[in-house]
Amino acid sequence: MRKDPERTAWTVLLSAFATFCFLAVSVPLGIRWYIINATSTHKTTLTAINGTIMVEERGQARPLAVTEDMEVSEGANIKTDSTSQAILTFFEDSTVILYNDTQVVLLKTRTPRFSLSPRPDTIVLEVKEGRVRIGAAPSIDSPLYFEVRFPQGVAVQEEGSYSVEVTDEQAQIVARYGQALATAAGTAVKLNQGQRTTIAPGEVPADPMPAAQPLLVNGNFQQDLSVGWIAYNEQGVDGGEVDGEIEIVSFGDRRALFFSRMGEDGNHCETGIIQKIDKDIRDFTSLKLHLDVRLIYQSLSGGGFLSSEFPIMVRLDYKDPYGNDRFWVHGFYYQNDDNYPIQYGEQIPRYVWYPYETDNLLEILADTRPTHINAIRIYASGWEYQSMISEVGLTVE
Repeated sequence: MRKDPERTAWTVLLSAFATFCFLAVSVPLGIRWYIINATSTHKTTLTAINGTIMVEERGQARPLAVTEDMEVSEGANIKTDSTSQAILTFFEDSTVILYNDTQVVLLKTRTPRFSLSPRPDTIVLEVKEGRVRIGAAPSIDSPLYFEVRFPQGVAVQEEGSYSVEVTDEQAQIVARYGQALATAAGTAVKLNQGQRTTIAPGEVPADPMPAAQPLLVNGNFQQDLSVGWIAYNEQGVDGGEVDGEIEIVSFGDRRALFFSRMGEDGNHCETGIIQKIDKDIRDFTSLKLHLDVRLIYQSLSGGGFLSSEFPIMVRLDYKDPYGNDRFWVHGFYYQNDDNYPIQYGEQIPRYVWYPYETDNLLEILADTRPTHINAIRIYASGWEYQSMISEVGLTVE
């Protein structure tokens, strides 16, 4: 049977036209898609602040010990130990500080290949453990998408400064400047400046709360003293035998800790409580202490001849940036009949609840700035004394 030449010609013509139309549409669309979505990867500068940083590049057989600047690529696994810290500087000047005992993986560091693309610069990293401080740089040529992943969820930051701390128990995200969106278990929480949230494994993010973080447990003495605190007595070397006593009491609408030593005047004793804190605070800009003090009796004038025996004293033990052990101390007294010299103490009214709050101790102690809080000690010291404390708090922000 002979084919119809006219039908064949029309078939060829229509097929050619369809192909032309398809190419006329798909080729520009394909070019447009490529221009919009094509990306270029960038190296990231790793700087060792102190100690040795372990870096494992993608495909590398074993980690590399780094003590100087080096360029790292996507996929790099970076780890600090208890003695080392590092800083990552990205292609558009954003930074990430890795504190001690921290592990981070660089997942993406990319920019659009073409300036016509509306896509943002993209930085994605995973914090497997530890603590980082993120400085998301202001957008100049392109918007910035900065994503931090961790076992409990994901956080996306805008321009600003943020902290992320990851432990087995939870992840904590703090928006110091700017806004962040924390997502886990299908629920997102928006953080404004000065807010934080925590995320437990398998749970939704906690509602936003103030960025200030309490460091003490049972500072209001609502629980037994064994919760958070260790009580002690120290007699010194002057032959004293009578220990002081410590007791949680109710005073009006508050719970208070009552220190008492009576019946042995003229020799030294120190009666107090200690709480171990063991907290690295390098990432924080504020450290404040507050407590209420009530003085009832002191037989020793002022703080004694050496200004070291007040009826209430509070002492903060810490490490400075060089790893040296240091302490800050402050005492309270109501009488100094013998006119002893006073250092690190202040006179307050007797029989009155006196609210005391420090200014920012990180600024006050700038020359020996605390980087790690070891413990807090609150004690009564001297000969005979009776005094009380309540509502003790130590916060960082």
